[in-house]
Amino acid sequence: MNTNKKIGYGLILVSALAAPLGIYPVFLMKIICFALVTCTFDLLINFTGLLSFWYSEFFRGAGYVTGYALQTLGLPTELGLILETLPGTLISFIMGSVGGSVGMAFISR
Repeated sequence: MNTNKKIGYGLILVSALAAPLGIYPVFLMKIICFALVTCTFDLLINFTGLLSFWYSEFFRGAGYVTGYALQTLGLPTELGLILETLPGTLISFIMGSVGGSVGMAFISR
């Protein structure tokens, strides 16, 4: 790894650690949510070569429910991670029922 990459990663790490001190927390949460959506698209396109917006709903639904359960309900981490599978299963059942009848569109790279 060259020196410029090390400096860049160091700056990213320092700014990520210092972000809660200087940035409004709600704005920081919105940035993290958009980063989560971006990561789901990146995973789907890079590993499968196909992008279906239906699949991103599984990741977003599970992430939202887990975050809500851990933050608001105060559940332990282990229970929150187990709870994470429920919304993905429910969303996949609903969208599979709808998607099977209307046909799903995929975007290939």
